[in-house]
Amino acid sequence: MLRLRVLFLATIPLLASYPAIAANFAVGTCKPRLTSYATISTAVSSVPPWSTILVCPGVYAEQITISRPLTLQGIASGNQDQVLITVPQTGLTPNVTSIFAEPVAAQVLVQASGPVNISNIVVDGTGGDQACGTSNVWLAGIFYASRSSGDIDTVRASGQNDEGCGVGIWMENGDSWNRFVSIENSSVHDVDGTGIFAGSGPTPTLTVFVKDNFISVPSGPTGIVFSSVNGAIAGNNVSGAVAGIFATAPGVNVVSNNVFNTLFGVLLLLGGTVQANEISNSSYGVYLNADGAAVQSNRITSAAAAGVEFNCHSATVAHNTIIDAAVGLDKVPGGGRGSNTFANTASITTDGCGTAPLLAGAASLTSQGAAQSSLPAPETWRTPANPFGSRR
Repeated sequence: MLRLRVLFLATIPLLASYPAIAANFAVGTCKPRLTSYATISTAVSSVPPWSTILVCPGVYAEQITISRPLTLQGIASGNQDQVLITVPQTGLTPNVTSIFAEPVAAQVLVQASGPVNISNIVVDGTGGDQACGTSNVWLAGIFYASRSSGDIDTVRASGQNDEGCGVGIWMENGDSWNRFVSIENSSVHDVDGTGIFAGSGPTPTLTVFVKDNFISVPSGPTGIVFSSVNGAIAGNNVSGAVAGIFATAPGVNVVSNNVFNTLFGVLLLLGGTVQANEISNSSYGVYLNADGAAVQSNRITSAAAAGVEFNCHSATVAHNTIIDAAVGLDKVPGGGRGSNTFANTASITTDGCGTAPLLAGAASLTSQGAAQSSLPAPETWRTPANPFGSRR
């Protein structure tokens, strides 16, 4: 008996020092059987790592930082099914510096070494303007910082307007270890900069999958931007931006997207793969700014300037259908036409690469409302990866 008592007493300190076990917790009052918190910020800073936080419907005026692996999930209760994160009455403050050296006020900041999964949450940036024109402070709805990973599913990011520096969802990695983030079944709209941005350093250490999302940024220059990352942009609906999909990442695959009402449907600065997309009502369907791209099996309709703008770069362009275009294939080096199909195209191809084409078409676009006669070169555009670049 004495031996058992000694063993029991020796175990007490071990039990006291053992961390709390991950479990389900709640924010709000809709789950009375769970340990509950009044705010999301308190919950994410209090629960054990790897926990699941169920957020009851309601409005949460908070700026949130998540620094441990967990799942943040909005849930339905009764007839309500919206968890709305809004700007606090006192406003937002910069809470992270990006790997590109700009200060950012992130509404939901993820800085965790393990995965953070977010689902069924709305992040509304209305009222969060940081006066970027003078302060150079950017605004982001959801921001995954270096060393973070996870899944974003069925979220909405909207209202991130900051004098051209608003970003709906921002993911980056400056770490030497590769990280993974996915965004699915979500919507991003009414932002004035970039809908979804993913970037890393000169050596890609971030793999991103952006799949089956709705992105509409009629007042912003870019819908989806991939900068020095690996991964895929697949099955998304993208509209309204100057460039619907803008990639400076040769390892990216742009597959089966519906891109419409843009100046550039897909703009590739460093090559990449563009396959099986529907691109319509754009000045340029696909625009190439480097050698080595593969543009295959796309359907490009109503291109005011060109279906595929080679811009005198070599590329594999085959099995595309181009309908109703001023030029089917423009500035093709060597005059190569490839095995493509054309209909109602004023000129099937133009050859001769002595002069590069202008970056902007003369025709006005439905989404723009006016003719765009000139633009700075796309590599100088202001994006999170180029924070001090030209405003379009």
